[in-house]
Amino acid sequence: MKIVGRQVRRKGGWLAAALMVVATSVLSAADKAGEKASSPASGSSSGRPEETRILFIGNSFTYVNDLPAVLNTLAIAGGQKPLVVAKETPGGCSFEKHWKDGKALKAIQSRKWDYVVLQEVSQGPVQNKATMFEYARKLNEPIIAQGAKTVLYMTWSWPKPDNQPVITAAYQELAKELKAQLVPAGIAWDMTLKEHPEIGLFANDKHHPSPAGTYLVACTFYASLYGRSPEGLPCAVKDLKDAAAGMLQKEVFAAVQGSPGK
Repeated sequence: MKIVGRQVRRKGGWLAAALMVVATSVLSAADKAGEKASSPASGSSSGRPEETRILFIGNSFTYVNDLPAVLNTLAIAGGQKPLVVAKETPGGCSFEKHWKDGKALKAIQSRKWDYVVLQEVSQGPVQNKATMFEYARKLNEPIIAQGAKTVLYMTWSWPKPDNQPVITAAYQELAKELKAQLVPAGIAWDMTLKEHPEIGLFANDKHHPSPAGTYLVACTFYASLYGRSPEGLPCAVKDLKDAAAGMLQKEVFAAVQGSPGK
């Protein structure tokens, strides 16, 4: 697990201050795809009230384009507390794998968190919903014990949107059972594909998010966690025009407002 960053306010404008705690240099298989895995932070600081601490437990749908960093940019631009973010996101990792290898549990227990985000492998809700639910329950228990709020990051259907209703229903049901916060990124993604197909949400592999796709997800997190529309926030990724960013912001807020898990 790696504490990936913190941004703070200073007189004269926003200045970025990097907070990096790396406890191991051992590379996992996912590192070969461009990801570093490191052990839980020692937690020398108990966290300060002007920070929001978020742990992401997921896979490449989180680490591609650095979703947590984009969310942090939006949070600061929107006048929210800066984020201290950590990640356990090896490629292709399911809730079951996260639980069985023990690293996610160590990360959860490493310090006090405000939120812990759980993101299942993308085909999990379609192919094995029972296993998804079983291991989400296991992960949820230590999250609650740490005094944190569980957040479920709903992903999207690929390469075609046919399975989105199944994915949506699974995440909504799980959020209700766990009393978790739902981030309905899959709903916002599906709405945008239908209404604004000219905005390329998929990367070239038709699977992972493009920078625009990651921006949509970050805006969905912003609207879900803070209960505010992301409209008017800056376009925080390259190669995305302001007009397109504005369209994504509107789709996101409509999706969040219409989601039972909001």
